[in-house]
Amino acid sequence: MVGGLRVVMWTIVVWATVGGVACAQTASALVLETRGVNLPHLLPYSEVSAGTTVVLPQGAKLVFLHYPTCRTVAVIGGTITFTEDTYTIMGGTTEAEARSQCPRIVKLSAEYETGGTLLRGLQVGTLTLSPHPTFVLVGKRAGDFASVRVSQGGREVLAAPLDGRRFRWPSKVPPLSEDHQYELVLVPRSAGADPVTRRFKVQAPTTQSPSVALTLLKVE
Repeated sequence: MVGGLRVVMWTIVVWATVGGVACAQTASALVLETRGVNLPHLLPYSEVSAGTTVVLPQGAKLVFLHYPTCRTVAVIGGTITFTEDTYTIMGGTTEAEARSQCPRIVKLSAEYETGGTLLRGLQVGTLTLSPHPTFVLVGKRAGDFASVRVSQGGREVLAAPLDGRRFRWPSKVPPLSEDHQYELVLVPRSAGADPVTRRFKVQAPTTQSPSVALTLLKVE
């Protein structure tokens, strides 16, 4: 509306059902960046459920990684609807839309076991991380942790805070040794809460592509 007062609101609407059963709990995308608003529903590195419709105010920006299509998308304004298979953008401006490497999702449990396949075509096995590990926490407990500890043979190698739900190996710390086994501990924010522990192996990336697959550690 030109020359008048325009009031805009950011809304999150969950309304999809399949056979009468709500399917909003299926993760469809990962939020990478937002601009122009600040809502707990769409914090950086939080997941967007299938069946969610996001209405962006004019000038607001959302960057997301869509799981089923393995695309990274940047949208300014408009409406984005997420489903289990695709996403639809109406209005606004699609600033970028590019194919990315599909994220690697590993489910962590108290028994240190790996969960099943979470994405089509994704083979989940032994947790491997690079010599300079980078990962994002997703799942119901993703926001419950404050820091990480990495150790080997009972010797602490690193203790460092999480950046929200993301961890990046500090640039000033020597890299981990390839083909060695380590232990990762996710340290909870609340005293008395249970940490999550997982053994992992270090392996250097084999691809020369500048786009590196994002590792998502799912904690429930």
